[in-house]
Amino acid sequence: MQKQVPFSIQEEFIEFEKQYFAFFQNKHKCVGEILHHLVTSHGKCLRPTMLLLSAAMNGKINRKTYLIATIIELLHLSSLVHDDVIDNACLRRNKPTLNAIWNNKISVLTGDYLISKCLQVLCEINDAFLFTYFGDLVEQMSEGELIQLSKINDYSLTEDEYYRIIEAKTADLFAACLYLGAYSTSPSADDLHRFCLIGKEIGLAFQIKDDLKDYKVNLKEKDFAKDIKEHIITLPLIHALNNMPTSEKQVLIDLYRIEEKSEQQVLQIMHIVECYQGIIYAESVIEQKVKHALALLELSKASSYKKSLIEIISQLSLTRVH
Repeated sequence: MQKQVPFSIQEEFIEFEKQYFAFFQNKHKCVGEILHHLVTSHGKCLRPTMLLLSAAMNGKINRKTYLIATIIELLHLSSLVHDDVIDNACLRRNKPTLNAIWNNKISVLTGDYLISKCLQVLCEINDAFLFTYFGDLVEQMSEGELIQLSKINDYSLTEDEYYRIIEAKTADLFAACLYLGAYSTSPSADDLHRFCLIGKEIGLAFQIKDDLKDYKVNLKEKDFAKDIKEHIITLPLIHALNNMPTSEKQVLIDLYRIEEKSEQQVLQIMHIVECYQGIIYAESVIEQKVKHALALLELSKASSYKKSLIEIISQLSLTRVH
C-alpha cells in the first residue's frame, strides 16, 4: 500500500486498518479473491487519515471514530469501483481494475457489497443521526455524478453549477471526514460547523486539482485528457468560454464535441483554454480554497494533529501544472 500516514496518528491508523480489513474477510473463495484484489490495490487512505486527525484535534479517538472511518473508506471504495465501470477504466493506481480482471457485472455487485458492509457498520454503531447523515451523503454523491453526466456537452454550464456538482460528488465526502471525526468525540456545535467547512474547502480544491490533470500535457497516462475526450465540462473550460469572443468560442466548442479526438485536437483544446486563462484561473481558485481552509484551521489549538492536517491541506497547493 502506498500511503504516508502522519506520525502523530500512526498507532491509531494501524488500529483503524485492523478493523477496516476485518470487513474484507469472506468464506466464499470467489468473493474472497475479489476483495483481496481491492485490499492489495488499496490507496492512500486520505479520507480516514483526515477523519482520525479531526477526532484527535477535538477529543480522544475511540471505537466510534474507527467505525465511522471504516464506513467512510468503504463508501469511498464502493464509489471508485462503480466509477471504473461508468468510465470503462482498465487501470486504477497503475493496477488493473475489477472490471478489467472480471467484468462490469461483478464490479457493480462488488460496489453494492461494499455498501452493504457500510450498513452493517452503521447498525453496529446504532446512532440514528448517522443513519440519516450517511443516507443523505450517498444521495448527494449519486446526484452529483448523475448531474455531471447530464451536463456532458452542455456548454452553458455556469461556474456556480460546476461548484455544486463537485461539492456533491466529491467535497461533501471530505466534509464528512472532518465533521464526523469531530462528531465522534462530541465537540461544540461551532467546532463541528467549522470542521465541516474546512473539509468542504479541501474537497473542492482536491476535485479542481484533479480536473486540472486534463490540461497537464506531460501526463501521458490513462488520465491524459480524460474529461476532454469524454466531453465533461470542468472549470478551466468554463472560464475560457466565458472570456473569449463568440466566434472563437464556437471553434472551441466544435473541437470539444468531436467524438474521437486526435492528440493534435486535444492539444489544440488545451492551448486555447490556456490562452484564455482557464488554467491559471482554476489554479487561483485552488489556492483560495486552500488558504481559506488553513485560516479556519488556525482557530484550533496547536497540536501535532493540527500540524499534520496543515501539511495535508498544504499539499493541495500547486504551481503551474502544464
